[in-house]
Amino acid sequence: MNNLREIWGSRFVHYITELQKYLKYVFTGHLAIVLVFTIGAGGFTYSEWLKEVPAEFPAALLTALILGLALTFSPPVTLLKPADTVYFLPLEQKLITYMKRALSWSFYSQLPLPFILYIVALPLLSATGTGSKMEYIVIAVLILVIKRVFIESEYNFRHVLDGKGIWLDRAVRFLLAGTIIYAGLEGSLIILLIIGVLIVLYNFYWRKKRMLKPFPYDHFISLEQNRMMRFYRFANYFTDVPHLKGSISRRAWLGFAMGSPNFGKPVAQPYLIRRTFIRTDDIFWLWVRLTALSALGAIFIPFPIVVFIFAGALAFASAVQLIHALRAGDDFRMDMLFPEKEDTRPDAIKRIVRTVQWIQAAVVTCAALYLYGVSVTPLLVGAVILIISEATIRLTVEKKEYD
Repeated sequence: MNNLREIWGSRFVHYITELQKYLKYVFTGHLAIVLVFTIGAGGFTYSEWLKEVPAEFPAALLTALILGLALTFSPPVTLLKPADTVYFLPLEQKLITYMKRALSWSFYSQLPLPFILYIVALPLLSATGTGSKMEYIVIAVLILVIKRVFIESEYNFRHVLDGKGIWLDRAVRFLLAGTIIYAGLEGSLIILLIIGVLIVLYNFYWRKKRMLKPFPYDHFISLEQNRMMRFYRFANYFTDVPHLKGSISRRAWLGFAMGSPNFGKPVAQPYLIRRTFIRTDDIFWLWVRLTALSALGAIFIPFPIVVFIFAGALAFASAVQLIHALRAGDDFRMDMLFPEKEDTRPDAIKRIVRTVQWIQAAVVTCAALYLYGVSVTPLLVGAVILIISEATIRLTVEKKEYD
């Protein structure tokens, strides 16, 4: 146990194994088809837009803002566990050995995103005549260096202040990263050097402050648990995850949609199901994300047939996952304590899912108007969502009733 390198190595192997166990259910053939359609349609739209992009388009500013955001968000991946608050205390003086490997993995795991965004931005920079080949190389090197420095900076800041004020730290680093990327693309060498020195000094300041503070185990353990919980919630959209712990939010701004409970009347079950949908984070945000993706597809995919397939697939995913989520816990529920008929719950689930799918259809139809205008295509997109949703609701609920 005294060898922190071996501890990190064993935890890293377990972590990668855990990721692989769930990712094999995520990246299946169905998702591959959706990604191929989405990337292909997005790439085609992007290439067609580049043919008409004006030379005065602020490509440097847009690239600086996007890369600045990708570089700024640099949370450390520590793989710490609750028991470490006890077992790591005698090894705290040697903890830097463990953290160096944690920060190195954080750097390598987070580096692909800014580079992918930069590669996507290169055609836009070239089309608008922004920068030169040498400046593009300089920006690539800057991405490497800034990402490594920012990961250490965020770790130092969290170490000193237990994560308090982290968004202020990120705002400062976003300004520094965006400015240095913009200066590099515009060829402002003096500004680039000045911002580079400020980034180094900023990191050096928090590093010195970190050496005066004990290691905040609770904060980094909580950060690690929240990070893994986000992954489990994502994987739970594709398979059952036993590690998942649900969370509830009141969402008072949607109180008008809940209506009155009216217990003892036929509307009690719809009220309970509606309340479950609105206040359960996993269920509510799942539907919001799928609806937002469908709307974005309607805005950016220029081929109607692809939009129909894309929106229909997401409508099916929304309906079937909402039904399964709202039916969870059928063995015992608190509403069984009320004098309600047993056969009212399936009808209530169908009613609520049908209502939110109508809302999804309306949102996607309005989004399609942006690209296709007032025509038949937006109406057909909405019709596809409603037809597939209704078929999914009927088949899924009826199958459950006959089982």
